[in-house]
Amino acid sequence: MVFASDSFIFLFLPVFLVAYGLTPARWRNLTLLGFSWLFYAWWRVDFLPLIVGIALWSWVTGLWIARRAEHERGWPLFVAIAGPLAALIWFKYANLFAGTAIALGAPLTGWQAIVLPIGLSFFVFGAISYSVDVYRGTVPAETSFINYATYQSMFGHLVAGPVVRYQWVADRLHARAFDRAEFAIGVERFMLGFAQKVLLADTLAPMVDAGYALAHPTAADVALAVLGYTLQLYFDFAGYSSMAIGLGLMVGLKFHENFDNPYLSVTLAEFWRRWHISLSTWLRDYLYIPLGGNRGGLWRLCVNLMITMGLGGLWHGASWTFLVWGLWHGLGLMALRLASAAGLPKAPAVIGHVTTLAFVMFGWLLFRAQTWDEFSVALNGLTGANGMAPSQEFLATLHPTIIATLLLGIVMVYVPLIGRFSEPAARFGAAVRLWSALPLWLLAVWVLQGRIVVPFLYFQF
Repeated sequence: MVFASDSFIFLFLPVFLVAYGLTPARWRNLTLLGFSWLFYAWWRVDFLPLIVGIALWSWVTGLWIARRAEHERGWPLFVAIAGPLAALIWFKYANLFAGTAIALGAPLTGWQAIVLPIGLSFFVFGAISYSVDVYRGTVPAETSFINYATYQSMFGHLVAGPVVRYQWVADRLHARAFDRAEFAIGVERFMLGFAQKVLLADTLAPMVDAGYALAHPTAADVALAVLGYTLQLYFDFAGYSSMAIGLGLMVGLKFHENFDNPYLSVTLAEFWRRWHISLSTWLRDYLYIPLGGNRGGLWRLCVNLMITMGLGGLWHGASWTFLVWGLWHGLGLMALRLASAAGLPKAPAVIGHVTTLAFVMFGWLLFRAQTWDEFSVALNGLTGANGMAPSQEFLATLHPTIIATLLLGIVMVYVPLIGRFSEPAARFGAAVRLWSALPLWLLAVWVLQGRIVVPFLYFQF
């Protein structure tokens, strides 16, 4: 089940909200947990024990860590992390390692591909951050399994993030009251995220798929397909994050913002402060800083950046192309640090924005391709080997609706700039969002009736 589906908006969500509202306050976490497990079982009930088992493992080991003296917590922390991490490595990367070994000549006959449980990466990162925070003393260990499992399994962020940390929601897991204004904001956020997903991201999906399916794309074909994917990925994932934040607010839980207009960035470092914020800050706090961060000199900083971004890239998918995508961004961030250390002047904002966006979009070319053959075909086309102008085959997919959506997506990326320079414009924009939420949601629901449900792109991660 996905948020942008009839089964969710007309069945699951209304039934849940009624049940949740009728439940006494002290039992609401149990209701939320039960519906969250039902939400996950709707996809694959046989993977539900894995999710419950990881939550139970992290909860028990969290209590173990908290009960040991500070100097005795190393071993419990290792055990706490090893369990969820082993599950992630097996389900997500066993196929990659086996396929690579077979390609290199290893006698692995009869290998059966392992199905990746949706949301496992987000679930495991949540478990790891909780264990580390208990170890550090940042948060107390949760004594109630119901409360902890509710944090881990809340259906709003269960299958595609954002990566929620226990400390963000700990207080409200223990006590929260219904807030009508907060609920209304949550409904608005959900509706606008729904509209972003259906009206923008899903409308661009056929164009992107067609562009990447071309056997001999031209430079214009590839450029337009990458532009479409750049917008599709953003509105898909930002839309999902907005829906997740909205669902959290409906039940009194506050999740941090996950996107802050990342395509307006003027440096790559700024882009990563604005894109998938919950993941980038997780990598910073639980990987980059423990590796040494920027301590130990410039060379050590560069190594830590490459390790962090490489593993961050591999987190996105079981393909070596994701690793290279992460290293691509690691190289870009390292180049910025080296330029700063050398005292080179910063580029003007406009030039910085254009070069940053071009760097990111080239990375998306690799990110979307996922296999070396697909990337090679796209890269060959981008160099003009098959011509420069759009091919007739690709032009046939550019219906007026898609072209209009492409232009609208570009406008939506740059509209927030107006609010930066004009406070009245910012207030007007907020009013437009408020009053347009319901009409846009209704339009999206109507459009959805004529389409096959398109899964969220980050489900695969």
